[in-house]
Amino acid sequence: MKKKILITGINNGLGYDILKFLSKKKKFKISGISNKNSKKKLKNNIEIFYLDFFKTKDISLNFGKSKYHEFDTIIHCAGGGLGYRSNLISVEEMNKLMNLNFISIFELNKILISKKKKNKRLNIIHIGSIAGQEVKASIGYSASKAALTSYNKNLAHKYFKSKVYTKLLIPGSFLSTNGSMHKLKKNKINVFKRIENQLISKNMITSKKLMPLIEFLISNNSDLLSGTIISATNLETLSNY
Repeated sequence: MKKKILITGINNGLGYDILKFLSKKKKFKISGISNKNSKKKLKNNIEIFYLDFFKTKDISLNFGKSKYHEFDTIIHCAGGGLGYRSNLISVEEMNKLMNLNFISIFELNKILISKKKKNKRLNIIHIGSIAGQEVKASIGYSASKAALTSYNKNLAHKYFKSKVYTKLLIPGSFLSTNGSMHKLKKNKINVFKRIENQLISKNMITSKKLMPLIEFLISNNSDLLSGTIISATNLETLSNY
C-alpha cells in the first residue's frame, strides 16, 4: 500500500522540491497544502488543499472539517521571514510570523493526531531553520522557528506510545526552486557570495542533497529519532560569521 504524504509550503522552495522528488516515486501518494493565491501549476494527480496559514480558523474549517483523507506523514515546509527585519518588530508582524512558522503547524498536527486511528502510525517532519539556533536572521523569524524545538520534543514525548513520531530537521543555507537563497543569488549576488564564502565548505548545497535524508525520515526506520533534531547545516553552525 502506498504511503500517503502531505506536504505544506509546496508553492516554491524546499516544499516544492520535495513534492517533485517524492511524486516520481510510485510508493508514495502525495498531497499538498498551497497558499490560496498560488497560481503555480502542479501535477493533476496531486491533491491540493488551499489554506490561509495566517488564519487559524481557515485551517480548522477548510482542512479539519473537510472530507478527511488519512495521512501517514506530514512534512511541514511552509514558513518564512516575510521581510520583517526590524529589531523592534510590531505585535501584528510577530503574530503573522508565529502563525506561519509555528501556530499553523500546531493546528495541522492537532487535527491529524485527533483524527488518527488508534493503531495507525503518524510521522511528523518539521522543517526548522538554523535561524532558530543562531543569531544570523531577524529576531521575529528566529523566535518563531525556535519555538519548534521545544514543541517537537514535547510532542514526541507525549505521543510516542500512540505511534506518533516527530522529527525536527534543521537545514542551513541551501538553494531551492525559487527559495530565499535562489532569490538572493538572482537579485543580490554580492550578498549571496558573501554568505557562501563564509561557509567552511565555500559552497552552498542544493535541496537535491537533502532528498535522501527526507526519504529516510519518511521511513519507519527513522522512528527511533522521534523528538530529536537532525542537523543538515553543511558545517554552517561551525562557520565564523
